Amino acid sequence: MCGAQSRNLWPLGNAVTILLMERAKQELADGDVTIAILLSSMAVEGEMAFLFFKWMSIDSKQLPDAVTEAHQKEWDNSWKGFSSFKTQLDAVSKLLTYDAFDKFALQNKGWLLPKLDGFDPAIGIKQHFQNHFYRTRTRVVHYGEVDFQKPDGERCFSLAWALLKLFHAMDRRACELLDDGQRMSNPQLNGASGVAGD
Repeated sequence: MCGAQSRNLWPLGNAVTILLMERAKQELADGDVTIAILLSSMAVEGEMAFLFFKWMSIDSKQLPDAVTEAHQKEWDNSWKGFSSFKTQLDAVSKLLTYDAFDKFALQNKGWLLPKLDGFDPAIGIKQHFQNHFYRTRTRVVHYGEVDFQKPDGERCFSLAWALLKLFHAMDRRACELLDDGQRMSNPQLNGASGVAGD
C-alpha cells in the first residue's frame, strides 16, 4: 500500500521525466539523435535526484509543504557530494532499498539483462550503464560530439527506459520498507557518507 502518508502526497512518477522521455522518443523518430541522447540522459539524472529528495523528505518525516529551504539545502549538498554517475546510482539504490545498485539490479535480472545488449557479467551492471549510456552523453556534453547514428540514440533511449524501470522498482521497494516499518530509523540519514557508492 505504501501508506496514505507517502503515496497520497508524492506522485508515483516524476511528470518531468515522462515529458522528457516522450520528447526524446519524438526527436529520435525525427532523426535528431543527439537531442534524443541528451533528453534521455536528462530524464535519468532528473529522476535520480527526484527520488533522492523524495525519500530524504519521507525518511525525515517532513510532509512536502513542511520542507524548508534549510532542508532543501542540506539534501542538495548531500546530492552534490555524489560526483559521478556511478556514485549517484549507488546513492539512490542504497537510500531507497538499502542495497548497492548492482545488488538490487541483479534482483531484477530476469527482465533487465535481456535489455543490456552486449552485457559482460565481469564488469557489472552499473559499469555497463556507465559505458554504454552515460559515456555517450558525456561525449556530447563535454566534447561536443554530434555525429551519432540512429542505433546510438536507440541504445541510449532503451537504456534510459531500463534505468527508469529500475528506479521505479526501487521506489516500490522503499514503499514496502516503509509499510513494513523498516524505515523508522533509516541509517542513510546519517549523512552523505551513509549512501555513497564505490
